[in-house]
Amino acid sequence: MTTEADLKKIVGQRLQMLRLEKCLTQEQMGEKLNLSTSAYCKIEYGETDLTLTRLNKIAEVLNMSAVELFSKIDGNTYFNQPKDCGFVGIARDSSTIKVESNESLRELVNANTQLIKMLCKRIEILENKNL
Repeated sequence: MTTEADLKKIVGQRLQMLRLEKCLTQEQMGEKLNLSTSAYCKIEYGETDLTLTRLNKIAEVLNMSAVELFSKIDGNTYFNQPKDCGFVGIARDSSTIKVESNESLRELVNANTQLIKMLCKRIEILENKNL
């Protein structure tokens, strides 16, 4: 049986895959949705309840219909492999990530710095829960 928390995590993971397919960072998604990066991250981590209005706005940002988004979230549609966007800081093998310009490198460093800060904060919260 799928719990509410499990459902939120599944939806968040599928939204992350869709975001990566479109070569968007979490920061860019947050900006397009008028959310802070941390607020958007909470969606992908399954910590936020999503309204139909928010899902419809996410569909617009991802350039698809709400019906198509719901279908992909439901798992009835396969995901494409995320593109090599040049800024995605996750290598699938031992290859080097190509960065086109100094500005792209700055964006990559800033995005990864924000990610590290958020992960450190999550670790701190989880450690405090276990005390």
